Amino acid sequence: MVYNGDEIDKLNYYKKRAVQMQMVDEEVNNFDMMGLSAREMEIIDLVADGLTNQEIAVKLTISKRTVDNHVSNMFTKTGSKNRVALLNWAMDNGKICRDGFNCCSLPDSDQN
Repeated sequence: MVYNGDEIDKLNYYKKRAVQMQMVDEEVNNFDMMGLSAREMEIIDLVADGLTNQEIAVKLTISKRTVDNHVSNMFTKTGSKNRVALLNWAMDNGKICRDGFNCCSLPDSDQN
């Protein structure tokens, strides 16, 4: 089969996305080993971005109560008493990246 330039660009894009998704899947498996779900890790990232529980709920199209429950469960699982302690735990365990310090291994969207 012969591909034109646009088709090659699309193939390269999908190949790149597949590699990124595999890396994310591997990272999610590591999170599972810590006892946190992929959704909980997604919420930690949004907390780190400064969003309130209500803003997180809107962004993820779930109820605020569901976000409250996730945050409460994360406090229990990590031994954190508040959002600051939760973010400190996430930084200490390499689960969130901030300004290139203590970064986890998630790929940038513009790599490969």
